[in-house]
Amino acid sequence: MTTVSKKLFGATQKGENIYIFTLINNSNMTVELMNYGATIISIKVPDKNNKITDVLLGYDELSKYEKQDKYLGATIGRCANRIENAEITINNKKYKLNKNDNNNHLHGGIEGFDKKVWNFEITENNDVKFFYTSPDMEENYPGELKTCVTYSIENETNTLKISYNATSNKDTICNLTNHSYFNLDGFNSGSVLNQYVQILADYYTQNTKASVPDGKICSVKNTPLDFRIPKKIGQDINSSFEQIKFANGFDNNWVINNYDKTIKKAACAYSLKSGIKLEVSTDLPGIQFYSGNYLGGDEKVLGKSETAIDKRCGFCLECQFFPNAFKYEHFEKPVLKANEIYNKTILYSFSLV
Repeated sequence: MTTVSKKLFGATQKGENIYIFTLINNSNMTVELMNYGATIISIKVPDKNNKITDVLLGYDELSKYEKQDKYLGATIGRCANRIENAEITINNKKYKLNKNDNNNHLHGGIEGFDKKVWNFEITENNDVKFFYTSPDMEENYPGELKTCVTYSIENETNTLKISYNATSNKDTICNLTNHSYFNLDGFNSGSVLNQYVQILADYYTQNTKASVPDGKICSVKNTPLDFRIPKKIGQDINSSFEQIKFANGFDNNWVINNYDKTIKKAACAYSLKSGIKLEVSTDLPGIQFYSGNYLGGDEKVLGKSETAIDKRCGFCLECQFFPNAFKYEHFEKPVLKANEIYNKTILYSFSLV
């Protein structure tokens, strides 16, 4: 049976209390969450030697989460990833969203869901629910969007389930995801280049220099973006392939095979060193693999236990609708109609190789 506990983490700069929620199952899996950004702080699972290992990058201090711009562990909304020129069209009306990535809109804007304080509830089943109401025209999105993110862990399979539900009083955009950075050897283990990734996708969406899809859906065959068979992250990361050069590593959206709006396995990753394996499943059509190319940077911010968060010391597998979908007719649009229910799922399942 899953147990859950709550403790005070601290207060925001505005004086709002932030709590840590700790979920523990009977298979030695522990997940820590907080109501700032509906964020996952840590995921602890046993490695091949039964050593409990925290496989998520994060911080020990709330103030660092407030200041960060890397979205570590956070819920992303209203729209994950990039929107070119920060423009969307809904019902033949154009909306100019806030620009926060040069000329583009990224991960919900200047102050997205990752920077919000969420209300919370612990359910009878010991799930943790986070609630946030985004007012009409917040970040210039139309409609009041009521969002609920539910975290639950299964006892026997060491699976963290993330359930997203949302409703709006106007037609709007809704494309929610989680932005955890994984290191399957542990958050303090440095580079992930020797860890393996598999992506169950025959195609990817081609990017411009600005890491925005240009509308072309390309085969992964005979390219460094072919992860259909597991390979080390570092194997092709320094390739001269244009898509990799644009992003200084991997940072594309892959088209999940056989998408039919049901939950399917989209990707997996594993480390031979720790023996820990992660499987990612979802009912969303795309998955962004990001190899942490811009972690670190000029301003070094220390993570948990004063560990440096450096370039390529964590990777993301972000389930999503395709980025820049409003520009291209053949991309499914993440439009949520008024009074309809947005209902999507992401599963992180842990086991041993």
